[in-house]
Amino acid sequence: MVKGKDGQEIPRVVIERLPRYYRYFVWLENQVEKISSKKLGELLGSSASQVRLDLSYFGDFGQQGYGYNTKKLKNELGKILGINHQSNFIIIGAGNIGRALVRYNAFYEAGFTIKGIFDIKPSLIGKEINGVKIYDFNKIDGFIKEQNIEIGIIAVPEEVANDVAKRLVECGIKGILNFAPIDLDLPPGFPFENIHLIDKMLALSFIVKNQT
Repeated sequence: MVKGKDGQEIPRVVIERLPRYYRYFVWLENQVEKISSKKLGELLGSSASQVRLDLSYFGDFGQQGYGYNTKKLKNELGKILGINHQSNFIIIGAGNIGRALVRYNAFYEAGFTIKGIFDIKPSLIGKEINGVKIYDFNKIDGFIKEQNIEIGIIAVPEEVANDVAKRLVECGIKGILNFAPIDLDLPPGFPFENIHLIDKMLALSFIVKNQT
């Protein structure tokens, strides 16, 4: 459970919308000085009341008759999301997805630092991808504690993904982003996200083929 400024629980859907608000305010900062909740809602495909309700969980940002100062709110949302706080993460799996993620510069721009990649293949251990070293997965326990790793990204075959996830939890990882095509089975309340690209493609394909 995550609580807001007044101690109330923040709905998961609101938390998931927060990064999108931030992304829009990064863009708006160089476009306009202020923006109304109505206009912001139109940009986001939402309503003015929904925008005000979402942001109210995190603070009192707008002024009646003025709207939101884009620069100020961008900075405030950045603080809430921890953009200026370095968050260390690791990637499990040095295959195609793992290699692509290492090269994804948006992680670094958002305040995330990749501290290492882990794999079980002896031929890969010790090598580097984009300047990031590949380590032996069997030695991950101490690394997580020593490097203060908060998040683990899983990019391994589905048949071993759950075992990898459970190992990360046992090692003290605080959150998991899973790219393996399987829904993880983890303790209730543990923060994790399943990113199933093929699910998104199938849903989009269905819409494309059946839209009227």
